[in-house]
Amino acid sequence: MNTALAYPEPYRFSAGMLALAVHLCFFAILYFGFRWQSHPPDAFMVEMWDNLPNAEVVPEQVPTPPVVAPPIQPAKIEPVPVPKVVAPVKADIELHDKQAKKLEAEKKTEAERKAAEKAKAETRAKREAELREEEASLARRSEVKNRIEAENRAAIQTQVGRYQDMIRTKIRRNIVMPPDVPGTAEATFKVTLLPDGSVLDVVLLKSSGNSAYDNATERAIYKAQPLPLPADATLQKMFRELKLNISPGETER
Repeated sequence: MNTALAYPEPYRFSAGMLALAVHLCFFAILYFGFRWQSHPPDAFMVEMWDNLPNAEVVPEQVPTPPVVAPPIQPAKIEPVPVPKVVAPVKADIELHDKQAKKLEAEKKTEAERKAAEKAKAETRAKREAELREEEASLARRSEVKNRIEAENRAAIQTQVGRYQDMIRTKIRRNIVMPPDVPGTAEATFKVTLLPDGSVLDVVLLKSSGNSAYDNATERAIYKAQPLPLPADATLQKMFRELKLNISPGETER
């Protein structure tokens, strides 16, 4: 047995299958291609005539102008009327009542505010008038008081001046006048008195320029005691210390 013939070929089965597939594809192409090219023949009819028909002149047809359709106007859309909503009469009445009450309340509030402002203004005006009257009254009282005090001071000064004149007169009566004393001579003394008019102390404040007259006047002050004093205790306090200007003439200051 030949060993070359007995050796198996590994691609033999694959080649056979490929050849079979190629043949099948070729057969399918031929079959479907023939079916696609084959179609039934066109049918037609034959009419038999005994005589030939007369030839008629067919008039030339004038082409009809094309009919142009009118432009389509857009349809007008009429507005649909909206029905008015009529509120119930009761609701209108209630709303009207609320508005009336609100308006009345506002008027009342405004009237109360104006009344309060008016009352405040009247109270303020009254208070200002009272203050002015009080100030005027105080001014009048102060004026009266000042006038009374001035009158009292004038009266006191009058009383003080009167008693001082009385004291100077009594002292002058007790002066033993030395010779050659001019009438213009004047000595000033500070005299301290007790409540009963007794002389406690005498001090020469200003000399007259004539020592004899100064000494004679000082002796006359002690000799004239008790000096006249007012009965009023308030006035007596003003006579605890006196500043006396004593001159020999009739005119005294």
